[in-house]
Amino acid sequence: MSTITLLRHAKVDMKKYGNISARGFGLWIHEYNTASIKKEVSNKDNIFKILDDADIILCSKLNRSIESVGLFNKSVTYINELFNEVELSFFSWDLIRLRPRVWLIFFRILWFLGYSKNVESYYMAKKRAKLAAKMLIDLSDNSKSIALMGHGVMNRLIIKELLSCNYIKVKNTGTKNWSYRILKS
Repeated sequence: MSTITLLRHAKVDMKKYGNISARGFGLWIHEYNTASIKKEVSNKDNIFKILDDADIILCSKLNRSIESVGLFNKSVTYINELFNEVELSFFSWDLIRLRPRVWLIFFRILWFLGYSKNVESYYMAKKRAKLAAKMLIDLSDNSKSIALMGHGVMNRLIIKELLSCNYIKVKNTGTKNWSYRILKS
């Protein structure tokens, strides 16, 4: 029986933003994708045990994923863009000003509804998640435990694929940073 654990990276260390335009949200996305992480870990012992027990540690190519593994002085076995977070579209207008969190929810809902100008569509993200799940399953054939330091939306899409391949979710700690889900075959 193999175990696949999908973890969500650490919080990103960014300055607080007030209300910004949709164009400003595009700049916020860029800053989020290039920023370093906050060094505090809410459930350090659990995460350390997961990474310590893993035969294989994977992460996306995004800095926040790589740095999150690095907090535990662990080596990443594979870095692959298959595990990158799904990007968000945004409008290039300055009409309305909202908090970044509101823009994030707004544009993610639009993305789920099919708006994907200049970014990967929901359909394509699901295809990528299927490939990512296949990679995890193939790697699990020769290992007892795999850990993936990933991202919120992409992890959920990958989990959906793993569940369709007869994996069973045995633990779910939520969706916040440093949360994780453990699946067994």
